[in-house]
Formats: sequence, structure tokens, C-alpha cells
Amino acid sequence: MFKIRDFRASDSSDIIEIDREAFNSLNPSYDLFIYLAYGSDIIVAEKNGRVIGYVVLMDLGEGAKIMSIAVKSDYRGKGIGKALLEEAIRRCRKRKKKTITLEVRISNLKAQELYKKYGFEIVGKLEKYYSDGEDAYLMQLKL
Repeated sequence: MFKIRDFRASDSSDIIEIDREAFNSLNPSYDLFIYLAYGSDIIVAEKNGRVIGYVVLMDLGEGAKIMSIAVKSDYRGKGIGKALLEEAIRRCRKRKKKTITLEVRISNLKAQELYKKYGFEIVGKLEKYYSDGEDAYLMQLKL
């Protein structure tokens, strides 16, 4: 079993490891620094004292943006991403946000399917959005 909780500074190395594994990030520690510097919510899934997934939620005034969501490869398909997404949506509703947006790779059908189950809709396409040249869909959930 895992639990969902707020980020602690001691989670940094686990998050950087997950980010590197999931996204092949060039500098995940810099990304984490930026998320923290801009006051993003970082919500983690923890099992046996280790972070196994996380979601970064940035406040944008009337709306919010999911900057990143990832689960350690050994734990994918076990409902962790779903639980993290549900917590992000719950927090946005509590804060009376009107929308949540996110970007997702066009090739990531599994993630798109998850987001659509929660009511996210494709509202745009971002050409060559990722560093490898792949396009992204811009998805939005109206709350």
C-alpha cells in the first residue's frame, strides 16, 4: 500500500531519480528547483519510506497547471498515477480553480486515456514541443 502526502525536502533525490527515469530529463534537479522556487505544490506517493511517484501542480490564478506527473517504472499500472491525479484535482476544486491544464506527448496514449477518464479534453496541439521534436497535446479540465 502507498500513501499520498506533501513533498518534503528529503524527497528530492527520489523525485530527481523518477524524473530522470520517466522523462530522460537533462537536468531534473534544476526542474525541481524551479518548481519549488515558484511555489508549486509537489504531491508525492510514498511506499516504505520511498517516493514512488509525484505530481507538480502550479497555481496560475484562476487555473492551475500540472507541470509534471510521473511514477517509478516498477510501480506503474498500480493506481498510483490515478491517485496523484485525483489529489491534484481535489486540491484545485478546494481552491476553487476554474481549470487545470497539462501537456502530454502525442505518443503517450496511456496517459491521454487516464486524463480523459477524469474529464480532460484536448484543446490544442503544440508542434515540436519536446526536445526530441515530438508534438504535444494541450489538455484541459474545466472544474
